[in-house]
Amino acid sequence: MIGREPHEIWQDSLEDGQRRLARPAAVLAATGLLGGFHVTLGLLVLVVTTGALTEVIPAPTAHVLGSLTFGIGFVFLTVGRSELFTENFLIPVAAALKGHCTKRSVARLWVITFALNIAGIALFVLLASIPGVLQPVALEAAGELADTLAERDLAAAAASAVIAGAAITVFTWLAEAAESDLTRAFIALLVGFVLLAPSMNHSVIGFGEILFGLVSDTTSADWIDLLRNTAIAIAGNVAGGVILVAFVRSVQAEAE
Repeated sequence: MIGREPHEIWQDSLEDGQRRLARPAAVLAATGLLGGFHVTLGLLVLVVTTGALTEVIPAPTAHVLGSLTFGIGFVFLTVGRSELFTENFLIPVAAALKGHCTKRSVARLWVITFALNIAGIALFVLLASIPGVLQPVALEAAGELADTLAERDLAAAAASAVIAGAAITVFTWLAEAAESDLTRAFIALLVGFVLLAPSMNHSVIGFGEILFGLVSDTTSADWIDLLRNTAIAIAGNVAGGVILVAFVRSVQAEAE
């Protein structure tokens, strides 16, 4: 078998989970804020690239090609050791499943990280939306992203969120399995594309996409759509990440 065995990766996850959960609240807040900033950098590259491509090719094709660039934000996230709320569906959960920590400590990690992810995204999206910072075509691309998420019905939004949660948790597993930052960076680029090309409903990224469209006034979505989609995304991400990936991986690792 290429690479390490699943039980070895799981054991490393247990140790890393205990370390993450033991950090002070101020450290969790700083890591979450930086995570929001790094994701926003990925969104900026995405909308600038997509907006420029729409000048010469059809919008759907421009979106798919532009999505290849979003993973840059994930590279910053991974190599820079910042965190998204959804990255904590595997490692801390692994520690909780083995009784190495309390559910309350996992909830504390999730709440602080998510709140600061949102704060970081909001701050930098507001800065990027100031007239003159980005070209109008980039802001129009941001509006298209927001429309795609906001126009989904409940079933589609929920299903997309479950897939997104599973995908980001697979990313965490692969990053834990990787033995070099170069490999982690490559995985980050791939997962960024997997999430953005089909506009998967990720709670943190989706919040940034809709907010970007709202503050730049290039979307038909409203603030209720932002709240609705974020709530659906959180529930779906947790279901996809914790149940479909973290729990299944725990069974696989324990069996081996």
